[in-house]
Amino acid sequence: MRKAVLAVLIAALVMLVVAPAASAVTLTKPEKQLLGLINKARARRNLPKLRVNAKLERASRAHSAQMIGKDYFSHNSANGESFSKRLIRFGYKQSGCTYWTAGENIAYGVGLAGTPQAIFKAWMKSKGHKAVILTKRFRDVGVGRAKGDFNGNAATFMFTLDCGKRCF
Repeated sequence: MRKAVLAVLIAALVMLVVAPAASAVTLTKPEKQLLGLINKARARRNLPKLRVNAKLERASRAHSAQMIGKDYFSHNSANGESFSKRLIRFGYKQSGCTYWTAGENIAYGVGLAGTPQAIFKAWMKSKGHKAVILTKRFRDVGVGRAKGDFNGNAATFMFTLDCGKRCF
């Protein structure tokens, strides 16, 4: 009996290590660049790296796309839903946690002002945006980027950064 239980536990562990995560997401090159800049800034301050969370990633991408598609710029969704309620709707839930926190940065730019480097630089020059990036307790991240017509400017890049931490 003991050997059977051990065999099942080993098989389960192998499945966890070998099988790809069902919620894994692949960042686009610009999303990776922005996250790299953010994690370098955090590392310089001895802060932990942010890890991509599939739920936050989907929420951030959807918000960037919605802002482009509906031609608006706000932390709230087009229907007035707050960013924290949006994160919960995308599955980054508070339920079952002893601790839950989240923060969000948004930005847009056209041409060189819409590059990951320009967005990062602008956020780091803003006290509030910098605080989100450098919040010590954040561990999870979603980085969303969408391209489209915004405010009459063709080829605008819209960025959403969602950060958070959930503890059980």
